[in-house]
Amino acid sequence: MRRNTDVETGNTKAVSIEREDNIEELLRANRRSPFIGILPHLFLIVLIIVLPRYVFKPDESGSNYVLYVLAQVGINTILAVGLNLLMGYAGQVSLGHAAFYGLGAYVSARLTVDPTLQPMPSGVIPPIAVAVGIMASTSALISIMKLSTWRLLVSAGGFAVAALVAVNSLPRLWLPIAIFPLVCAVLAFCLKISLRRILLCYILGIAAGLVFFWLLRMTIAKGGISPWIAMAAGVLFTSLMAHLIGSQALRLHGNYLAMATLGFGIIVSIVFREWADVTQGTSGMTGIPGLEIAGRPIESDVSLFYLIWATAVIVLILSANIINSRIGRAFRAVHGSETAAATLGVDVNRYKVQVFVLSAALASIAGSLYAHRVTVVTPDTFGFKFSIELVVMVVVGGMASVWGAVVGAAVITVLGELLSRFGQSQLGGLPVALSDLDVVAFGLILILIMVYMPGGIVRGVSDLGRFIMRVMTGKQRGQTEKSLS
Repeated sequence: MRRNTDVETGNTKAVSIEREDNIEELLRANRRSPFIGILPHLFLIVLIIVLPRYVFKPDESGSNYVLYVLAQVGINTILAVGLNLLMGYAGQVSLGHAAFYGLGAYVSARLTVDPTLQPMPSGVIPPIAVAVGIMASTSALISIMKLSTWRLLVSAGGFAVAALVAVNSLPRLWLPIAIFPLVCAVLAFCLKISLRRILLCYILGIAAGLVFFWLLRMTIAKGGISPWIAMAAGVLFTSLMAHLIGSQALRLHGNYLAMATLGFGIIVSIVFREWADVTQGTSGMTGIPGLEIAGRPIESDVSLFYLIWATAVIVLILSANIINSRIGRAFRAVHGSETAAATLGVDVNRYKVQVFVLSAALASIAGSLYAHRVTVVTPDTFGFKFSIELVVMVVVGGMASVWGAVVGAAVITVLGELLSRFGQSQLGGLPVALSDLDVVAFGLILILIMVYMPGGIVRGVSDLGRFIMRVMTGKQRGQTEKSLS
């Protein structure tokens, strides 16, 4: 009996010692966490600096094919990080993310291309300005006044009617000045809403319309504006579009949300292809100027590599800070259970719209960088196929992992480039273009990852490393116990 008691006491002591070791490991991990969080970013920065200098050296003109491909990896990294915030952390599905990528590219291209080379009729400028004003006022009505259903339709329709009347009567200045306050007063009285708030929403819509009217007129007058201003305009326009789409589509869940975003992506792709007066249709837009910093053009592969990856590093750092903040915890709570998050005081709808707009803004930045890097944009680049590739990048790299987005973007981009480089091969005696089989390859990779690494490559590799460390630590402990005994 005494012997059994001694054994139980020894087991209890061993368990307590093991618990103390675990607590000490956790404390040491917490003390190391700030450095561990910075270390991957420092490693990436060093890698970005070293690669063009010592590994992939460019020629005299600054060109190198590998650096060109790695620059595209950086653009796809920005896209994948934004989509990972939406899907991996907030749990919202998007199958039309390439549409935001294309909006950023086309807005930036249209505002910088010389209209003499890529003509744009001056008659389309007022309708575009009116459309932007309607979108901005509707977005303000949603976010400021929290309007929905028929009240939102009536208020947005009132702005649309007032804007059309104002545009058609511009020579008479008194009518544009009087029409908007009159409509606001009528709507405030009939709908029982705040006159000051609806007037503020209308003023924001008017300001947005005038800004885009001025940008388009300046484009025609000066033969294009600065690419950096165009990039900012693309981010604003894309964010505005994302807010309007997200505030309505994110009320859906599961397959319905996926179908809504898919439909939006298809609509935008059709607009790119059919609105030839602005987008040049299927022939695409050419002659897009490159980026400049302090008057120095950024044209070589090395310069573009550094610029794109500097942007990607900034996006990674900002995303990591967001994830570790209160907003990031709210995203994860929404992903876990929207009902539980709402009961804890999380404004579920607001956070879902915020992450949707943030993801779209990052996609717009990537689209602008792509347009000014290749200087040509075509509708096929921003179709449904690329939206699926983005989803595959996120899943392959690892959902809810910022560095998983980097790994996924690198794997899928490099694989697609290799397939396109191989050209044609023989399959069953028939010539087959391997570049057309990239969807099949991506599908097979996705199946294998979901079966053998459900958490993605980054999480799978980290789990394997922890398993190896536990095995090695267990062997060391066993040897230590044998030596002590």
